[in-house]
Amino acid sequence: MSFIYDKKDAEILARLRVNSNQSMSALAEDLSIPRTTLQERISRLISFGVIKRFTILQDYSKLGKGVTAFILISFQSSAGTSQKEASRELAQIPDIYEVHIISGDWDILVKARGESIESIGQLVMDKIRNIKGVERTLTCASFLTLKEEL
Repeated sequence: MSFIYDKKDAEILARLRVNSNQSMSALAEDLSIPRTTLQERISRLISFGVIKRFTILQDYSKLGKGVTAFILISFQSSAGTSQKEASRELAQIPDIYEVHIISGDWDILVKARGESIESIGQLVMDKIRNIKGVERTLTCASFLTLKEEL
């Protein structure tokens, strides 16, 4: 069975991105479709892997993690480990929220959160730079987040 994606699926996904906690009845009414049809479509989106999970969007500043930084990492391929393995190890560090293997002058991009610039610095110096294969880093603090999606 192949997956067919249409305008109504796009509308459902857009509404769920804004508020996945909305009741099925209210969402079905907003979209002008029967609740059972909505449930079937969402189930189909889940079964085809379009919807991977339902989650929450946290206010990290209220949780003591108000500083966001992006850390560019240069990987040393002669270190005896792979770039993927180093990236997997980075992904296990609690204050790291995203890890991307990228193209260009840098090899890995990490999104981290902390309570202060100093805590981000400690994360870089004490954890990130101690991972086998990490050659050098460049840390960029975020001043303001205008859009962020999960």
